[in-house]
Amino acid sequence: MNEYFNKKFYLGIFLAVILSFLMESYIIFIEHNKLFYEFSNVKFISYFSIIEFIVILVIFSIIAYILSNEDINIKVFNFIYSYRLPLTVIVLIFAVIFQIHGSSINELNIFKVSHNPILGISRAIRTDEYIVNTLFAFSQYHNGFQYFSDIIRAVPTDVFIVYGQPVLDIGMIFRPFLVGYLFLNQGQGLSFFWISRLIFLLLVSFEFGMLLTNKNKILSLSYALLITFSPVVQWWFAVNGLVEILIFGQLGVLLINWYMLINNFRKRLLIGIGLMISIGTFILVFYPTWQISFVYVFIPLAIWIILKNRHEFEFDKKDILIATSCFAIFLAVIAHVYINSVDTIKLVFNTVYPGALVFNGDNSLNTLADYIPSIFFPMAPNNLIPNVCECSMQFVYLFPIPLILSSIVLFYQKTKDNLLCGLLIVFLILCIFNFVHLPEAIIKIFLRDHINHRLITAISFVGVLLLIRSISGLKELEQKKLFIAISIILSIVMVYLSTFNFSSYYLFWMPIVLVVFYSIIFSASFMASSKRNQKIFLICVICLSFLTGAMVNPIDQGTDVVFQSKFMKTVDGIVEKDPNAKWITYDTLRDILIPSGAKTINSVHTYPDFDTWHKIDPDKKYEDVYNRYAHIEFELQNVNNTSFNLISPDLFVVKLNVNDLEKLNVSYIATDNELKNLSNDNVKFENIYQDKTGFKIFKVKYV
Repeated sequence: MNEYFNKKFYLGIFLAVILSFLMESYIIFIEHNKLFYEFSNVKFISYFSIIEFIVILVIFSIIAYILSNEDINIKVFNFIYSYRLPLTVIVLIFAVIFQIHGSSINELNIFKVSHNPILGISRAIRTDEYIVNTLFAFSQYHNGFQYFSDIIRAVPTDVFIVYGQPVLDIGMIFRPFLVGYLFLNQGQGLSFFWISRLIFLLLVSFEFGMLLTNKNKILSLSYALLITFSPVVQWWFAVNGLVEILIFGQLGVLLINWYMLINNFRKRLLIGIGLMISIGTFILVFYPTWQISFVYVFIPLAIWIILKNRHEFEFDKKDILIATSCFAIFLAVIAHVYINSVDTIKLVFNTVYPGALVFNGDNSLNTLADYIPSIFFPMAPNNLIPNVCECSMQFVYLFPIPLILSSIVLFYQKTKDNLLCGLLIVFLILCIFNFVHLPEAIIKIFLRDHINHRLITAISFVGVLLLIRSISGLKELEQKKLFIAISIILSIVMVYLSTFNFSSYYLFWMPIVLVVFYSIIFSASFMASSKRNQKIFLICVICLSFLTGAMVNPIDQGTDVVFQSKFMKTVDGIVEKDPNAKWITYDTLRDILIPSGAKTINSVHTYPDFDTWHKIDPDKKYEDVYNRYAHIEFELQNVNNTSFNLISPDLFVVKLNVNDLEKLNVSYIATDNELKNLSNDNVKFENIYQDKTGFKIFKVKYV
């Protein structure tokens, strides 16, 4: 026995060394991503961190020791499973104390504060995260967390309903992950927001996996990793509410299940409150394209639970009290939010972008293979893929394996599985919505006109459900060589289909790596009927999750890049003395001022501000340009009349004649340009601050 243990242990140490080297190499490619395309042995060696390698090796060696001894193995995993909730609370507390987060705010380090992420790199493409969501939240500290902020856009702006921000309001019961901002500092609030959502998604997905697989822990963990560390979740982690949709959609189904199986009144009351919060949070995500898509998934799942438990459910008169009280609270809070935000909601739905967008099944079938190259996305240089976020809209659902496995379970093995049948129907319906052009009447009835190309996210999510459910009911397939051959053929086909959208991205060796990689994972899926093979499948999923999602966002600490520069401290001082002054930023500064409480006209407009723009566009000539969600840049000039130029659907430039500054009541301008040469008889620019990097603050004086 000891000899067997020693062999396993030494083999584990050998594998730990190899894996540690590979992981450190992967981190190097992430952090110096040009190496991936301009590989140089000299550069690679110079970047190799012995300290990081040793830390990783120690971790893997401990894992190898645990896995080598079956008794320790069982004890450790039972301990983690039994105490998963308190363990995650400890992790959360630790992260919040030390302000650990995954934000890409290091992209805002334009004033050269000494700062580097702990691990990984910040992502320039994540502007909606670090420019909008994060800076909006920081700005709330300067207005007492009000529902309407006049810091953003320099006019009263609804900060609750669109890009929901922390506010001191009853509506926060439907924004639970923002609560940390209300009693913690900015860095700790940011940490609570990031880490609590990550932990909660992992835990809820695991519990949902237990429901999906009839309490198969290995497959449940596989499911939780496929969801939590999927490309779409990690590239879109802090914006548009996808994480909240997944957490509270799954949690809502779980709560219905628990409610029907528990007879204790107090527990049912708590579950009822939890269900109310889940539904309210789901609704107040206020991102219809994903909300409506996932309603088509979670409603059938809820119906399945109700039908499944209908015989065990014991109705009590107290259930009427629970339902009516929870529903009354729900309606009261939703009505309160609606009354406050009804004008905002109307404005959003009547914008040119995104409100007027209509998508009617125009996607190509080859988009079903867009998950294939996602293992390379975290390493890709920023300029190689124009918008990696838009290319990462899917869960890695191993299409077409879920359809094949579910067909084997239902038709070849003749297993009666109502859930599997229902999921196949939902998958088919969503595919019709995504790929088939439908009559206008039908798309309106099914709210299809409010769903855009991001419907593929819900399709791939159902694909993951089909995959895990099918494996949980799969019996051993005897023709192993046949299914290995099928896996190889399918991987070749899927990699080929992926080249339609990513051929310019692939290096010559990438398709070969992809074929080998997915052949192994496809084969592991077909063979995952036994517990031993399910462990192999889990290992494949761990590798897949690490490559596609775990290294997308950095592990970072603190918010010094935003607050600790001399420039921002100067802005703090000006705002303190002149709190009602209006600012604009010119060129690279954009939204950087709002965390100091500077009322910035051209901070991101989550919905249009017609009153402001009509002052400089009285004839409403450019209304289609600014009637949108938009990032806004100013270009000051004194030659032509003010004009608006649309650069992209969410970005426009105001070529502002300096004589119109007074119409906007601008007092200060932050810029890295020289403005004195734009002074004239009507307006003067006084340089009141300039730092070594060339950034300046001008006070605007009207003659």
